[in-house]
Amino acid sequence: MPPSGPDPFRSWLEGARLWNEGAFGARRVLTKAARRSSEDTRAVLDAASAANGTPDLATLARLGDLSRAQWFLWTGAGLAAGERAGRATSAKGYLPGAYSPRALVLGMVASDLYLGYVALRERARWFPDLVTDEDWKLQHRRGAGRALDAAEALGGTLIKAGQFASSRPDLLPAAYTETLSSLQDRVPPQPFAVIEEAVVRELGRPIAEVFEEFDEEPIAAASIAQVHRARLRGDREVAVKVQYPGIAGLIEADLDALESIFEAVARLEPGIRLKPIADYLRWTLPLELDFRREARSIGELGDALADRDDVIVPGVVGGISTGRLLVMELVRGVKITDTDALVAAEIDPGEVATLLNDVYADQLFKRGILHADPHPGNLLVQPGPRLVLLDHGLTLPLERSFISALEKMVSALGEGDLDALIPALREAGLPVSEDTDLDTLLQVVGVLLGGEREETSASFEDFGRRLGASVGDIPPKLLLVGRAIGLLDGITRQLDPEADALEIVARYTGNP
Repeated sequence: MPPSGPDPFRSWLEGARLWNEGAFGARRVLTKAARRSSEDTRAVLDAASAANGTPDLATLARLGDLSRAQWFLWTGAGLAAGERAGRATSAKGYLPGAYSPRALVLGMVASDLYLGYVALRERARWFPDLVTDEDWKLQHRRGAGRALDAAEALGGTLIKAGQFASSRPDLLPAAYTETLSSLQDRVPPQPFAVIEEAVVRELGRPIAEVFEEFDEEPIAAASIAQVHRARLRGDREVAVKVQYPGIAGLIEADLDALESIFEAVARLEPGIRLKPIADYLRWTLPLELDFRREARSIGELGDALADRDDVIVPGVVGGISTGRLLVMELVRGVKITDTDALVAAEIDPGEVATLLNDVYADQLFKRGILHADPHPGNLLVQPGPRLVLLDHGLTLPLERSFISALEKMVSALGEGDLDALIPALREAGLPVSEDTDLDTLLQVVGVLLGGEREETSASFEDFGRRLGASVGDIPPKLLLVGRAIGLLDGITRQLDPEADALEIVARYTGNP
């Protein structure tokens, strides 16, 4: 139930909880740094042991690299712990002014990684015998760990940047894409006092005037908002999505810091292309922050799929939602990847796999609008089966010309017609030239559809630079659709390894 009025004792308890949460968050950052320090040291010692334990010059050079990296690790961890504690204990939750320590942490991590690679490259140039494939592997693993820890400590934009980077093997070595793929867009929820204040500000009146009940514990919490179960006056259950106070300013500050770092790296190392990460975030994050746009998207997708009784798009409650508050129907179901729960509910996972691909192919090729963030937390299943689509921050319309290009891409892939693939990719906005070689074409498709890449020593720079020179930057909308297809493929494999997603999709492209 919502509180009836200010309670000094409750406020005191909330302050104590905030302090404890900040202290716990800071301690967790430092504990993770200690674990990372131990892992890095063990990796260097294991490499020395593999070389018969001889304290040669190569081992001494690795120990020098480790010493430099350890200094950056602990300095960055101290800054991140301070930022984490300060963010938690702020009375307003996320504040735009919190970006300074975050920018320092980002700068520290970027400097650590840059100096690590420059040191190896220069050593290989002047003393080639002192640098082996193992040295590059150590640096890749160390850098990936630093990037992961920074994203988990800072959250918000950094989690989304890491998630996107994990899907771009043309931009980062395999160690980074594999490590960053573990990032989940889940964060500790904001205290209810912060959420209550945000809801009251958006409603313009006390919570109790609108809601009969409002659960203080959220049912979901991510980097931009969290969702609470509530009951409107009149006994209607709803899900209330509340945007964190100040998150827009925090995201803007993070993006500014990332862009400054990426620009500095580009000036120092023109062959390294990180700008596409910032470009993608600049395009997608404003979409997710605009709850009015999301409400419109929910209505448009619901209307587009209204003739299907096997899909549910929870509707928006009119007259209450704002640009930072979204009140929707509460719909329950089984998480799509929880196969044990599906079976217990007498729902066939194989039928769910078929339904999933059918619904998304229908959206993509026939309806002209796509729920483009189909990760498992946004997909529920009811008996039938019926698919429930949640979280529409990235639901967007698709132009007919773009859909036509996608149809041609799917057709070319299904038929193995690589000559038809080049013009289809160009039509979708990818500047592929007629003389692009077969290997590069397949790599492009792998990047778009989430394919895996075998990486040998020193292949990372060749792969990224060759793909960048042949193709250029992949348009954000094409990447977003490709990411959605990659997520669908992963879910389908969990539900039914035998399902042929391409065959299902082909029914909608006129190429069965």
